[in-house]
Amino acid sequence: MNVRTARVWLWYAPALLALGAALLFVSGFILALRGTLGQPLGTAPPPPRRAEKPVKTGMKRLLLVLGDSLARGTGDESGRGFALDVLDAVRRRGPADVANLAVNGAESADVRELVSSEHVRSLATSADWILLSVGGNDLSHAAPRGAGSPVEALEDVGKARARMIANLREILAELRKAGRDTPIYVIGLYDPFIEEKPAARAGASVILSWNAAVAETALSFPNVFVVPTFDLFYGRPDRLAADHFHPNREGYELIARRIEQLLAS
Repeated sequence: MNVRTARVWLWYAPALLALGAALLFVSGFILALRGTLGQPLGTAPPPPRRAEKPVKTGMKRLLLVLGDSLARGTGDESGRGFALDVLDAVRRRGPADVANLAVNGAESADVRELVSSEHVRSLATSADWILLSVGGNDLSHAAPRGAGSPVEALEDVGKARARMIANLREILAELRKAGRDTPIYVIGLYDPFIEEKPAARAGASVILSWNAAVAETALSFPNVFVVPTFDLFYGRPDRLAADHFHPNREGYELIARRIEQLLAS
């Protein structure tokens, strides 16, 4: 077992201890999602807003950020998110700019479509680092759309995971074609509902299983790293924003430090 594989195993080994709570998870986790997001069963998620189009300037190095509201920094009262914290870190090594094309509400299919555009391929070719957050909306949107039965809802979540992993594989393949050696950092998922009822807490097993699937997919590509975040928020609601879903300033700072640790390794 090489060092990188061992590191991923140590981060996600707890998933093996929790997979027995699947049906218990569905009832509580769906209720938690409905209560937090305010979406009844059968309600489609709102369409994502359009992304901005920043352009790399001069000879500065480029930090490219792609994905969803987590990459966008939603919930951070300072408006920085982890992207600007990481930018500060790389700027200590020299001039650098950031291109943040993350979109609130984006699912993996939206990110896949964005990455296939000529503009993003051009940016990915010239990027020095790529940060990618994807999968959180696939999960949170799938559970409220469940039919209500725990078995049916579990099937919906399983199908959503399969679609997300297929999209992630296409995203990474496209980014790797654009920049063969550019390091890509995929942000792992965390559980914002850990302080809810015991049934909802069982949802941690499903989130860990999604993280394990993301890690396995990342290992199929060179120079792709998974940034674990589950441990940063487990039992720590004080690190969440007022919406009890996204990180607050402290939460984003901790994610940024985790990314910086990988940048330095």
